[in-house]
Amino acid sequence: MARTRLERALEKAAPLLVPIDGDVAATVANEDVHGFRVALRRLRSWLRATRDLLPHDIPRARLAALRRISQRAGAARDAQVQWQWLTAPTAPAAPMNAAAARAAQWLAADRLAAYTAERRRLQHRAAAAWPALGAALADALSASRDPQSADGESLAEHLAPALVRHLRVAERALRRITHRSQVARIHRARIKVKRLRYLVEAIDPHSRAGMRAVRALRALQDALGELHDAHVMAELIQPLLDAPAATVARAPRQPSARRGTHQPARRDVLALRAAVRRRELAMFRQSMALAAAAASIWRDPARTARTLLSGAASRQVAVRTLTRPPASPPAANAPALRRG
Repeated sequence: MARTRLERALEKAAPLLVPIDGDVAATVANEDVHGFRVALRRLRSWLRATRDLLPHDIPRARLAALRRISQRAGAARDAQVQWQWLTAPTAPAAPMNAAAARAAQWLAADRLAAYTAERRRLQHRAAAAWPALGAALADALSASRDPQSADGESLAEHLAPALVRHLRVAERALRRITHRSQVARIHRARIKVKRLRYLVEAIDPHSRAGMRAVRALRALQDALGELHDAHVMAELIQPLLDAPAATVARAPRQPSARRGTHQPARRDVLALRAAVRRRELAMFRQSMALAAAAASIWRDPARTARTLLSGAASRQVAVRTLTRPPASPPAANAPALRRG
């Protein structure tokens, strides 16, 4: 499974290793960065969950390099998402009024410039580090290094405690959220829900219970993510409101050297902030409703873990022990391999 996730990351890295002849900003609407970032997150999540099962230790320096590339991809993706929202906002913040649209247009240009810079940094880092890093990870996860013997514990059995722990951690993180202004708690809960979802997808992605859990966790993660985006957008807007009123009032006649465009008037910035706050409130309510609807997933973590680990997909995983297949036929009481 680790090799499969690494192969996916290698595939998604390919577009970032090819130099862009034209304007980098023209790539802001594509999904290259997003695909690579997701592949890296899935790989890192799986390596964390199974670090004590890996046949060969991966050096800390390699894991640190993987984290740095992931962070760089995250910075580019964040700017891209912010640009997308400002240029084509979705309900409930849309439609913006004319004043908010003017400020959004100005801030979108800033986010496009940030995306362009971060995309270039990501491509530079990927070109410099990814080929060697990918080769080193592939070598560490190669089949030739699979363990020759082990205690016969199944992968599903080994991950059961981790699944219960992730369920409890996600539940605690969500329970601590009481107001939409709790930015740090909301961000932490989103991360915990995301990691839980990746683990459920690895253990049981195809059974009925597994698919229900994945759908609920994905919807909750998306809502929390949009809520986090609204928080970040508010942080980007606030410096414009903190400037002296007289300075902002004269802004339309004072071009911004950094952006090359006029700063928006204060009334336009206030209108944009109001739109962001409407979105923040709506996404907070949606997140809390989804968390309540998914409460059955973590109401009894042990029971949920048993349900997921008994699913059709996990039964297939459960018979893939840490030992190599025996040369002789399995015993009569050995579990049968189920086809996927």
